[in-house]
Amino acid sequence: MATLYLTGFIRDATYTPYLNPSQFSKYNISQFDVNQAQACGLINLGMPGNNLAFSKWVTPKRTRSYPFARIYNTFHLNTKKVTIIPIIKDEGAGTQNNDRINFITFSWMNLLNIYIILAWYEDAERKPNTTDRITNQVLNAENVREKLLEVSRYQMTALHWNTTHFEKDFESIYLNAVAGYKKISQEKNVAVHSPKNHLQTLENFKVDDRFSLTSFKEATLPSSYKAAHRESLTTHILESLEENTKGVFHISNYLGGQYHLTADEVYWENDQLIVQESKNNSKGKLPSENDIKDGLFKLILFANMEQVSIDKRANIQFATRLKLTGDLVGSLFLPCETGDMFGFCAENRLSQVHQKRIFLLNQEARENNKLQIWITGRHG
Repeated sequence: MATLYLTGFIRDATYTPYLNPSQFSKYNISQFDVNQAQACGLINLGMPGNNLAFSKWVTPKRTRSYPFARIYNTFHLNTKKVTIIPIIKDEGAGTQNNDRINFITFSWMNLLNIYIILAWYEDAERKPNTTDRITNQVLNAENVREKLLEVSRYQMTALHWNTTHFEKDFESIYLNAVAGYKKISQEKNVAVHSPKNHLQTLENFKVDDRFSLTSFKEATLPSSYKAAHRESLTTHILESLEENTKGVFHISNYLGGQYHLTADEVYWENDQLIVQESKNNSKGKLPSENDIKDGLFKLILFANMEQVSIDKRANIQFATRLKLTGDLVGSLFLPCETGDMFGFCAENRLSQVHQKRIFLLNQEARENNKLQIWITGRHG
């Protein structure tokens, strides 16, 4: 897959979601235990109308367990939004899963004004009939609760909080995570990945023996992202741009912040650049609700870009598109007229649940500038 490097500018991030949960789990801060809580919900801070909206990740890797869908579920709430992320997730030496948080996640949350709380796993169970896999991992709940209270009193933006939180707390939380897995390994007699790699990596995040956000960025951005200031692009890639070209965006905002994000695909369509996220259901009619929300959440920032440039071509016309594929006949392009939706749903014999979802997606595409949704068969 070819990669195209683009620059963008965001002034504000506004978005109106429509696939919102019908009800929310609510918790009192004094009894809040991140391990017992649902994937997202509201935390009552003890005074009427004073709440935090929270979501939690089970792993720092964005491509697993739909953390963006969980944040999407809180996005419509008119309150401070917090997301709780384990800094490391090791699932045992018998797996490839040994993930760390990276700078892209930090960027994404900053731009959407979402407060990060870093957490660590301190307990787990050995997976039955194995010696090198763990399950039912438990986060340290006390530190999460303390940080939630700090965020509730915090008067600055999420960007300020996240920057201070990482600079002040990243190293201690990271070391607690490493120690937690060592303890799990000893107490449960189970093999986990060697801590050596995590500790060496932590050193790469430091300058003068202190955690540095700049070093964290440079160490965790894949090498392709570091080419954001690439001097030139081959005319071939730019002019023959089509699906299966990955987009790497170097985005700035009016505060001078620099952020790096990726899009599944970028391609030309009628002299317009399409920034696309794609979701597929290999067996059923439509991708899952979580898949759809994950794709929509990724497009929020791209839809809010005021301008896009490629190399020396500035102010390129663009749109963002969520492509949903499944076992379907024909295509539906949202936003569209109600009659078109009824016809498509009837032709594909879609369930009431799927019909309602398409009608809500149509509202979402109509309400949010530069957002398109394309629903089509897998080979469409």
